[in-house]
Amino acid sequence: MFNFLDASMVAAARGRVSSLRWRLTIGALFAAGAAFVLNSISAGLGWYLAILLSMGFDYMLGNSYLDARGEAEKRTAGALFVCGCLFSIMIFCAMPMVLSAFGGRSGRVLGVLMAASSLVSVMLFTFQSTRFMALCAVPSTLVLLAMPFIPFGQAPSDAYQGAIGVGCGVVGFLAYIGRSALNNTQMVNAWRAANQAAKDRQLEAELKRAEAEEANRAKSEFLAVMTHELRTPLNAVIGYAEIIQEDLEADGRKELADDAARISGSARHLLGLIDQILSLSSVDAGRDGLSPRDVDVRKMLEEAVHALRDEAREAGNRISLRVEPDAEWAYTDGGKLLVCAAAVLSNAVKFTSNGLIAVTAAREEIDGRNHLVISVSDTGVGIKAEDIDRVFKPFTQIDGSSTRAKGGMGLGLSIAQRMAQTLSGEVSAVSEFGAGSTFTIRVPMRLAQGQAQTTTCAAA
Repeated sequence: MFNFLDASMVAAARGRVSSLRWRLTIGALFAAGAAFVLNSISAGLGWYLAILLSMGFDYMLGNSYLDARGEAEKRTAGALFVCGCLFSIMIFCAMPMVLSAFGGRSGRVLGVLMAASSLVSVMLFTFQSTRFMALCAVPSTLVLLAMPFIPFGQAPSDAYQGAIGVGCGVVGFLAYIGRSALNNTQMVNAWRAANQAAKDRQLEAELKRAEAEEANRAKSEFLAVMTHELRTPLNAVIGYAEIIQEDLEADGRKELADDAARISGSARHLLGLIDQILSLSSVDAGRDGLSPRDVDVRKMLEEAVHALRDEAREAGNRISLRVEPDAEWAYTDGGKLLVCAAAVLSNAVKFTSNGLIAVTAAREEIDGRNHLVISVSDTGVGIKAEDIDRVFKPFTQIDGSSTRAKGGMGLGLSIAQRMAQTLSGEVSAVSEFGAGSTFTIRVPMRLAQGQAQTTTCAAA
């Protein structure tokens, strides 16, 4: 029966509780009017005392509902509050029936005004809960519908008393209407203020977002410039280290040649990290435009595999490559696709030991469009299900400890995802912890120029 109890009824309860003094004042006007129309002070006073008790009961139950804690206690108190409201409204509607039956013509007019005021009161204080308002409006509505069918006789009061009684009813009715208008004005003003505050907050949020985007773009531009500046001396270090290594090997000084090789290897590793930062900052800064062209997919993947062959051999891994005949050519940005594939392949090599890494390329139709699908499967350590989404976040390592076994900055897969998204594609992963992983790159076989511009703007 009381399944309509909800949060909106709390506002209705507050309205009825706070309006007790107002309703009692208006009730006094109607009680005086009834006393004049019925020519009986005891009738008006008795009815007002009944209204006083019922409204006090209503006030007590309303506060009990507002103070209730817990779902069960709230529902019990709410049900009692509804019963109290209905009882109070029925007491208020009882007098219009009496006035219609025994008050003559002036009693009929005063009864209509009282019943109509009861409806206004319901709409004024319980409009926040529509179903509660509909239930509370039932008694007054029934009274108004029944009045035409109630026979009335000679009025017990004279015309002068009847006029005063109707005048009290008019004042009471106008008071309810005025309170309703005032309440609606306050409500509209509150809505306008809330709407303006929401607009101000939205504008402030947009300004802060613009400032954050500008700061992020400035940071990315700074990183792009710095990485360019770091690459120049680092390439010189690699070049001189290789020359020294060759000279030492020619002189038969193997130990010193190995030291030079270590210098060269460390410098190349550092260069690779700088290249990752450069790729990430270029995408963030919006500088990395697209250059679609015909790409030999087989040759591109062979270059990526060849670049990692030595590292894979040191870890005891074997790499296999298979390209389907219908996936050997694609029209896309070959440089970005190579970076994406190399990052995924490097991740497989890094986390696989004495295992197999299978690289395949095929064509797949997705939503009516042909896509190039490059899959890199490994037999490495695998990824836990709850960690799969984390691997694509920049600067994130699944093993975040300072003693983690694998190095790197956690940028490889993030760069791969961003590059794939720039090419209107994506990188996805499936894995079984301890049994290996499969990373899949999906990009359109043919990247339209319009798509390229749109995607570039989105990446920026």
